[in-house]
Amino acid sequence: MLKPLRRLSQAFSRLSLQTVLIIPFVLLILLVSGVIGFFSFYNGQQTVRDLASQLEAEISQRVEQTLETYLRMPQLANQITADAVRQGVLNLNDLEGLQEYLWNQFRNFNNNYTEQQNSAKPEQQSDTISTQQQNSTSPEQQPDDISILAISTETGDFVGVGYYTTKRWLTLSVLDHRLDDTLRIWKLNGWGKRDELKDETLHYDPRGRDWYKQALQTGSLVWVSPYSTEYPNDDYVISADQPLYDRQGNVVGVADATLSLLDISQFLSSIKVGKSGQIFMVQLNGELLATSSKDSPFTKTASGLSSVRAIESNDPITQETASYLLDKFGSFGQIAHQIAEEQKIAEEQKTNPKPLEFHSSNGKQFVWVKPFRNVKYRGLDCLIVITVPQDDFMAEIRKSTLIAEIVCVLGLMVAIGLGVWAAHWITKPLLQLSRAADGLAKGDWERPVTIRRSGELGILVNAFNHMRQELNRSQQQLKEYSHGLEQKNEQLETLEADLRRQLNLFLNAVSHDLRNPVLGMSMVLNNLGSQSGDEIKLTRKVLERMQESSRHQLDLINSLIDSHAAEMWGITLHPQPVTLRRLVENAVADLQPMLERDQAELDNRIPEDLPLVSVDPLQLGRVYQNLLANALKHNPAGLKIILKAQVEGDWIYCTVTDTGVGIPLEQCDRLFDPYFRGGTKPKSVGLGLGLFLCKQIIQAHTGQIGVESQPGAGTMFWFTLPIARSTA
Repeated sequence: MLKPLRRLSQAFSRLSLQTVLIIPFVLLILLVSGVIGFFSFYNGQQTVRDLASQLEAEISQRVEQTLETYLRMPQLANQITADAVRQGVLNLNDLEGLQEYLWNQFRNFNNNYTEQQNSAKPEQQSDTISTQQQNSTSPEQQPDDISILAISTETGDFVGVGYYTTKRWLTLSVLDHRLDDTLRIWKLNGWGKRDELKDETLHYDPRGRDWYKQALQTGSLVWVSPYSTEYPNDDYVISADQPLYDRQGNVVGVADATLSLLDISQFLSSIKVGKSGQIFMVQLNGELLATSSKDSPFTKTASGLSSVRAIESNDPITQETASYLLDKFGSFGQIAHQIAEEQKIAEEQKTNPKPLEFHSSNGKQFVWVKPFRNVKYRGLDCLIVITVPQDDFMAEIRKSTLIAEIVCVLGLMVAIGLGVWAAHWITKPLLQLSRAADGLAKGDWERPVTIRRSGELGILVNAFNHMRQELNRSQQQLKEYSHGLEQKNEQLETLEADLRRQLNLFLNAVSHDLRNPVLGMSMVLNNLGSQSGDEIKLTRKVLERMQESSRHQLDLINSLIDSHAAEMWGITLHPQPVTLRRLVENAVADLQPMLERDQAELDNRIPEDLPLVSVDPLQLGRVYQNLLANALKHNPAGLKIILKAQVEGDWIYCTVTDTGVGIPLEQCDRLFDPYFRGGTKPKSVGLGLGLFLCKQIIQAHTGQIGVESQPGAGTMFWFTLPIARSTA
């Protein structure tokens, strides 16, 4: 082992000084170039993610705002109709008047159609809507066309005006129940006049349609899930439907405004996301609502039109993205919940949500998901999904990296040439300075420096290394000593602060936990002291209660000592199977004087036949005492407290409910923090440790604790306890 090392050492020792200088120089250049290249690529990827996040925030906000504008138009049209009916301006029994009204409404809410009609000749107006609407949507303009506006009455009449996306025909649909039950669909000319009868649907009753029934069930405006149109039955739509009421508040019909999914998809396809990004909207049940790809969001089957599931889409990016989201989150409903939480956190931190990433058949993809939920659009609950290939961002970075690599190679070649020249230039004076360096290493500071060309390089190197090592060793020792002192000082300061905090918390806990039983005994002694005469009558029941209270105080002291130690090593429990009702009765016995003083009513509804719970009786008794004392302290006299418990799986769900003043919502989340006191009694002498200790005890039992309250509606504290396992 030593021989190869010696040979290697001898080989290096035979190298010239010029070679020894060049090799480290070249290696250093290579190392620096590699590090710079790595960090450049890494920072480029980070920049891509940041840019992608900013792009997503901008696009998702623009898509959401545009969709809201788009969806507001049908609602506004329905609201205008509802107002006209309620005010008696629009007569639903006059079908001819309804046709004229809907024709005017259709023109008012379809800007593209109105502009095209104003610029076309009368003989061209019936056929030019197709070309105009197919080219109307641009990246800076949202689709603003309502497909169909319709009114259906409680008597069964139906009037609808609009166009069908696939045929691009202006149509008028009329059902007059006074004539028959046939729905007749007419093609209209540019003036809204009937031009040609296109179809008839026998035995048609709009009151049996889902959009009509859902509007009546909700009693207000609602969006209805996708369904197919009556004619030509090759278009899938969503609709906003609103019940119509007369002046007396009676339902007289339903107003319907329809949007085509193909129009929404056309809008999504007009939004440019990178070079080849895509957008699609998916319902929480996994069915596509719209997509920017060429794939249709619905398909035609033997039974009619039906939505396409995102994971079954013909578009590979849509299908792979949906499959990735389901594998990661489990369901689209869970996606909506989790993404909403992440966006809430990002808004609080004022940052953009980070994109999701996965590898598809087309390479790595960035994915953003935006839940579309708004109470203004009841019935619509979907996700907006944006996918962008990483190559859209990385192409320029890879190009820049290649250029940087070429520059590094050229720079390396230049550096080697410069190194050879520099090494030759450096070695000449170094050989001449060897004697002066040797004298400096020996402490001969007075020797004059004379430049002579002599071969004493070895002596110079040894002297320099010796000085460097000695100085470096001394400096390192000083740094280590200084660093050690700083660490010791920090440890001492941390230990002192921690001991002070633990001592304060221990003293506060002792004062808090002993106050309740001592106060109870003090009230009993005060009652005995109020008796007249030298002799005091003391019943055995009172004596036993005082003895039990004294024992309980001693147990509390021991428990608080354990609690103080638990702040460093955790709460120590001595669990055993116990009957919950009996434990509670013993725990609240010490508080009976306080209950009588405050005229409080305690209703113990805990069943006796509950399964045994595996708890520390003393610690759990502290929980009930603290909760009851807290309720009495923060509520007026005459309070009613109800204790309940029930089995939920492997747990006992316990509640302590009072009929007091309640707690504001902003205080509920902080009740279990140490030293927090509510605002109902600002002059309370409590230190805010009771509920904190309750939480520590319940969590030590592997349970959970919480509170539900509203001002003026009382308060309910709840916690869970483990059921004791059977030893049989």
